[in-house]
Amino acid sequence: MALDDRTDPVQIIAKVGNFENRERAIEVWMYLATKAGWQVSLAAATPEKSHDGDCGIVDVEGLHYRIRLTPRVRTKLAETEGGTLTWRTVFAHAAWADPVLEPDNYVPYLGRG
Repeated sequence: MALDDRTDPVQIIAKVGNFENRERAIEVWMYLATKAGWQVSLAAATPEKSHDGDCGIVDVEGLHYRIRLTPRVRTKLAETEGGTLTWRTVFAHAAWADPVLEPDNYVPYLGRG
């Protein structure tokens, strides 16, 4: 697979469901990233989770991404009201990647952020 053909890691969304545990969510995201052609591993030093939706940090070919598990994808929810089945659109949980920037948002090739 050519480098230009790969889906960017921030565009990889793993639909894992509302009740999936964080370890499973990061595993599914890593599987999808690997399937997209990326070399992915858990970061050696994963900082303590700073947010309820944080699953951990992964290394994608030298760049770090924080994997989050939050409501992010649209789905349909079936409800019955007065014996009538209705559908409404809601957000369901998914694992997704957020780039981890250097302290103070420093990006080496851009200078100070």
